[in-house]
Amino acid sequence: MTEIEPAAAEAGNLVPRGQDAVTMRASVATSRAEVARQRAALQAQQQEMKDDLERQRQELEAAFRARQAELDAQMAPLKAELKKLEEVSWTVDLYLGRDESLTLVRDGAPAPADTPLTIRQKVLVMAEESLILMDRGATGMDYKDINAFVTWLIAAPENLDRVLPEPKGVVVLIPTRVPSCSGNIWEDSAKNAYNEASYWLLRNGEKLYVLTVDEKLKIADRVLPNRTEFTDVFGRRLFGVDIGKPVVPGSEEWLEMQEEADARRRHFMRIVLVLQGIIDRTPVWHPMPETGLNLLSVADQDAGRVVLIQDGDTSLQLGDGHETFAAWQRRLNAQMRPGLRIAGDWRTEGFNDLWGKDWRGRSAHTRLNPPNVDSRPATDQPHLIEGRRDGGFVIRFERTDQVWRKYTEPDPDKPGWVYHRDRLETPTQRASCVVKTHDDWVLPFDLATRAEIAYFLNSREERSKHFLSMVPALRAVLAAKDAEAATEAPFRGLLARMLEAEGEPAETVPATLDELVHWWKVAHTWARPLNGEPKHEAKAAEQIITEYRARRAASEDGRADRMVAAGRRVPGVIAVAANRQGKWFAYAPSTPAHDTGVFLDITPIRANGTLGPVKTWQRVAPRSASLLQVAWSTEAWATWKFAANPNHYLTAPEREALVAELVNGAEGIPLAVTEIFDPVDPTSRTLALYTWRTGTPEGTEVRSTDDPYSWHYRGDTALITGRGRAVVKDTDGARLGDPRRIEKTYFGGYLGGSRWGDTPWWPDEAHRYSDVRPRLAWADEHALDRIKAYADRCGAAAKTEQAARRARDAEAYRYSRPVEALIRAEIEAAAKERFFEDYGAGAEDLWEAHLKTLPQRQPIHPRELWGLVAIALDHGHPVVGQSLDQLADHAWSHRNKAPGEWHPARGRIDLKGYGHIIVPEPPPVGDEDQR
Repeated sequence: MTEIEPAAAEAGNLVPRGQDAVTMRASVATSRAEVARQRAALQAQQQEMKDDLERQRQELEAAFRARQAELDAQMAPLKAELKKLEEVSWTVDLYLGRDESLTLVRDGAPAPADTPLTIRQKVLVMAEESLILMDRGATGMDYKDINAFVTWLIAAPENLDRVLPEPKGVVVLIPTRVPSCSGNIWEDSAKNAYNEASYWLLRNGEKLYVLTVDEKLKIADRVLPNRTEFTDVFGRRLFGVDIGKPVVPGSEEWLEMQEEADARRRHFMRIVLVLQGIIDRTPVWHPMPETGLNLLSVADQDAGRVVLIQDGDTSLQLGDGHETFAAWQRRLNAQMRPGLRIAGDWRTEGFNDLWGKDWRGRSAHTRLNPPNVDSRPATDQPHLIEGRRDGGFVIRFERTDQVWRKYTEPDPDKPGWVYHRDRLETPTQRASCVVKTHDDWVLPFDLATRAEIAYFLNSREERSKHFLSMVPALRAVLAAKDAEAATEAPFRGLLARMLEAEGEPAETVPATLDELVHWWKVAHTWARPLNGEPKHEAKAAEQIITEYRARRAASEDGRADRMVAAGRRVPGVIAVAANRQGKWFAYAPSTPAHDTGVFLDITPIRANGTLGPVKTWQRVAPRSASLLQVAWSTEAWATWKFAANPNHYLTAPEREALVAELVNGAEGIPLAVTEIFDPVDPTSRTLALYTWRTGTPEGTEVRSTDDPYSWHYRGDTALITGRGRAVVKDTDGARLGDPRRIEKTYFGGYLGGSRWGDTPWWPDEAHRYSDVRPRLAWADEHALDRIKAYADRCGAAAKTEQAARRARDAEAYRYSRPVEALIRAEIEAAAKERFFEDYGAGAEDLWEAHLKTLPQRQPIHPRELWGLVAIALDHGHPVVGQSLDQLADHAWSHRNKAPGEWHPARGRIDLKGYGHIIVPEPPPVGDEDQR
């Protein structure tokens, strides 16, 4: 054996050599402890150096931030002043017209000097005002069509008067509000920026200018503030009194006003300064008043030299009471029927969304037949509704696409032989298209009057994307009506003379004639023009004059007023009208009706004002409704579904009979019947019966769950089942059809808010959602109360079981937590023993640091230890004094668990060598760790 050389030890070579194993083990442990102490000292020194460097870094950063704050404080006034100067410079440039472009687009005589200058507040949209180039659908014109808009503007006096009627004035326009949808975000962003650019239209008599300014001056929807804002921004007030002196642009007062104004008011100031610059620098509005014109003076407004039209202030717009385009379209579409003509735009998104795939994977449209036809109905002409199909109406149109046809031709070189070839041909058979009343891309041609269409085309309030998409169809309808009226002109002239002979005043003849002709076309089964056949015209004239006489007679003798007074006594009445025979009736919605707007209770009104017997659950056909002389009605009458197919809707007696059939054939206790109906697919009506399957709710074993009706409970079958049946209705009446799948096959599913809690139906008073929800058609409230009582018992049992389970869980944790501590103690004891083997008995000072480096993960998951204890407690098996191996064997013997029990997931629990640990006495209740 050799001893360690001092020189070698000092040099760091502490590895002993030449010793026996036991001596070397002890020497290595001593050396290892010494090296560990040196490493710990170096680590402490290293940490001290890091802390010192971190402290220095924080001090430097604090000094840097302090210095930076000082520089920022010195820089802030300079930045603010520079920003102010840049803003003032830009504003002055706007006044001086530095980046503006002024173009004379029409010359002529100017307006007189005393003509007031009118400034229109609302920003208009070129595409919406002109409605030109609307053959592109909803996009219309854009920035590339500015020249086309100007051409349209000066083409006719009424065009300019529509946009800027005042002889001296200004209005701001943008090309369009419809965003670009090319799919390229960069391209769309650039196009949208161009489409949002403002173009200022300046008018002076016959002279017309177009002005563009710096593109940074964005004008969204208003050019000027309202009257109060204008005074606050541009007026000079002293103690609340306007002293009337104008503000000079660029003056000290003007700079102070701009500095004090907020961003919104500064924006309006710049717009006014642009116009003031036009007044001061250009002859656009010359001649001017001798005193000049200053837009920044409230006095010029008060004197009438400047007029502000606040057409952009929505708070001042009361509207004209006219129904919206969407409501008007829905009302007319609800009256569609075979024999009427419709027009539509067959390129809209709604129609395009109906393209899909057929069973072969080929492109197909759900409304077209053949489904793969590559043609669409023409937009520029009306189409006749020829019949009904698939819950809608059928139109037919000529095909413009070509299809491959097989044909044969003889072989000239081989008598009796033929060639088989394919060639493209245009089909001779028309294609068909189904339209439905909820389609927003169609409009009944015969029901829409010319005045109504003209109103919407000229209304600035109707400029939604949906309306713009219908503009081509509206214009086509208007053009077709004008063409039809032109062909009818000779016959209309004859009718006008006949009306005058009947005593109609000459000034009201045109309006009365239009109303009667419109009535005649809609009243007959097949709409057709009033021209071409003498017999046809003679019959039409006779019917129109007869209708005129009937209307005049009803209004002259006051009978209509008496009938209306009598009819309005009927509860719920929505209309009082006379039929073609002069008999009067009151119409009220039938109740109770699940499907509103279809069935009516009709009450005859006798000549003496008394009411006759009521006929309930009646329908009025569209043609019969159009022949009625309605003397009084509510809004509900205008939206009534006269064109509704009676085979798609149920009366209350029919519904009651079907429900009774379902209930009488129920197996078990019938609880409720729900009804599912989709107006988009009226043939899909379904009735669903919910029954208690076996026994009674009182005699059924209580389930410890909040959802006892579901079949999910512990593998049991559902207590309540729901079965659907289709509803079929035709000329033979209403009856139950084949079974149908329903959304909820057990009781529950919707938070109905009823006293029964969750129900499989949605209440009628609930908020309407876009999807179709079941509604209650019948219920046995006593039976529902019985199952609710059963559910309450189940809920109470579930709460009791849950409380017991929580108590059991807490008790099991009282036993398992000490076991976890014993396992951790064994792990630490083994680790400590090994540590002293490695570092020697004198390394006690190093143990705590080494302990922190050891992994803290338990070899056995605490949940598994808890489970072993819980199973033992559930079965009355002793726990204290038992080894973990004994508890694991007991748990595995009860692996076929009872409902609600925990059990080992995969085989017997692997105790990782700690099965010998004995479960000690648990700590007293309240002393253990709470989980």
